Amino acid sequence: MARRNSDNQRIKRKYLVWLKDARGLSEASIDKTAAAITGYDDWLGGKDFRAFHSERARSFKRHLGGLRNARTGSPLSASTVNSILRELKAFYYWLADQPGYKSRISRSDADYLSPDRKSDQARRGSLWKPHPSPDQARHVITNMAVGSIIERRNRAFLAFLFLTGSREGAAISVQVRHVDKIHRCVQFDGRDVYTKFGKSFTTGFYPMGAALEKILFGWINELKRDHLFSGGDPLFPKTRVGVGPDRRFQALGIARAPWASPSSAAKIFKRAFVDAGLPPFSPHRVRDTIAELASAHCRTPEEFKAWSQNMGHDDVLTTFRSYGSVAPGRQMELMTRFRERAAIDDDLDVIE
Repeated sequence: MARRNSDNQRIKRKYLVWLKDARGLSEASIDKTAAAITGYDDWLGGKDFRAFHSERARSFKRHLGGLRNARTGSPLSASTVNSILRELKAFYYWLADQPGYKSRISRSDADYLSPDRKSDQARRGSLWKPHPSPDQARHVITNMAVGSIIERRNRAFLAFLFLTGSREGAAISVQVRHVDKIHRCVQFDGRDVYTKFGKSFTTGFYPMGAALEKILFGWINELKRDHLFSGGDPLFPKTRVGVGPDRRFQALGIARAPWASPSSAAKIFKRAFVDAGLPPFSPHRVRDTIAELASAHCRTPEEFKAWSQNMGHDDVLTTFRSYGSVAPGRQMELMTRFRERAAIDDDLDVIE
């Protein structure tokens, strides 16, 4: 077990409290920061955070480059390494202002924790990400098994994601009362739903088809009719596990509680696509599908703004930067069309 420096532990706790109470960061963000600092503290092997200089920063960067993912055995991705370095750099910037530390730490040394520009630019890039097409999504959802209540819940969960473009973390915390069947929308109330930055907004259903809406509404009716769920109960309850007839643990139905984390929901999502012979898409790729769908429906700036706002984005450019990339094949198709259009215009000029 790695040795711990008591001064390191005290100042780390002070920093995490500052992030929570002064910066207003969420528990998930604070956990991410704590993990990055703890990893660095482990690497120090009991040395004080004050003993910091440029060469130590460079050495830690080399250390990260040699680490491997504990689950897959592959090297840490550039995004993971960059995330750790950014968290640690912010921590040392803060330390440079703290009594007992500011005389020992300079921000110019902390700058050595900056990710290299090439990998950071790759992280920020807007390359097209493989994602299911709207037709693929409809095909997968409408053909999912519905023999058990767990299977019907899973199908309704996928339908909900594609109808709302919701992140899976928000979807698993939505309650029955948040869905407005009359106006076909969902109230993502940041006080109850785990939205990004605790933001509250309303999302109308995207035009994914009546079949998906019917699946979701059928699920809500089943919850209320057969299981007596009320408005405050989770829309997607977790699986109830118990001892079955064969004296083994197995799924016995649904519990009146939400999923504890989105990891189980992500596995269900990926499995549905794999079972349909498609790649194991991540649930977050739903938002790329929704951005792709915008090109078939939005014609005016107002329409694009409404579509973006429906995704919970304040700025329409956020939608395009994060999810609006054009597939390479479609890009070449459009460029060919532009050239053909230019050739026609040239011919008209000659005629005139």
